Amino acid sequence: MNKPHEGVILKPRTFKNFSRKQVVYIPLDDPSLPLYSAIKNRALKEKKTIFGNLYLLKDKIVLYKCLGSPSAVLSLEPLIVSGAKEIVILGFCGSLNQNFRIMSAVSISKALSEEGTSRHYFPRKRIFDPSPALKTKIETVLHSSKLAFLSGSLVSTDAPYRETRSWLKEKQKRGIDVVDMEISAVFALAKFYRIQAAALTIISDELWSGVWQEGFRTPEFKDKIKKYFIPFIDKNW
Repeated sequence: MNKPHEGVILKPRTFKNFSRKQVVYIPLDDPSLPLYSAIKNRALKEKKTIFGNLYLLKDKIVLYKCLGSPSAVLSLEPLIVSGAKEIVILGFCGSLNQNFRIMSAVSISKALSEEGTSRHYFPRKRIFDPSPALKTKIETVLHSSKLAFLSGSLVSTDAPYRETRSWLKEKQKRGIDVVDMEISAVFALAKFYRIQAAALTIISDELWSGVWQEGFRTPEFKDKIKKYFIPFIDKNW
């Protein structure tokens, strides 16, 4: 039987009165904060931490604006020991594949770890998969709303400013489609605790040509976020 805290000096503590089976983790928001507004309107309770904010909703907890793998795991692990069994990541990513364009939604099929957090849970493992059942649940919500999406592989990095052209070419040779900063670590954490995790991302920028193209600050992008992400905050699914 898995004993995650065996031999550990510093153990995660539960968040008092913040216990739900499902956690929706949102590392970043659009500059106009459409997700923040949706969360605040539905929150029963709020808890501020040094890494991000927790919002208690009727049927879930939202972890909001907790950027990067170390912050994500530091916030999610106490939620897991508080009773969380599912982690749904709603995030943004950069495209490394010319067929994956800005504003496309991507359901993540596998995640390559280039962040430094996951190796503390699995020292020799670098590829982490989403939970098939939870990935299917996310995609079912999209299908039922007639929302198009791609399925793609991802790499998570701690160092966006070290995404060099040689790094890009190597990832393209490996068939990696998009890049973010958290997903592989969250998948690793979920695997370690034997719970479920899956991710839906929207492409906010493109790197595939070797020239950075940013698409975050448009009204169309804000509308895309509302259409694809708010149903996962809104509904008991």
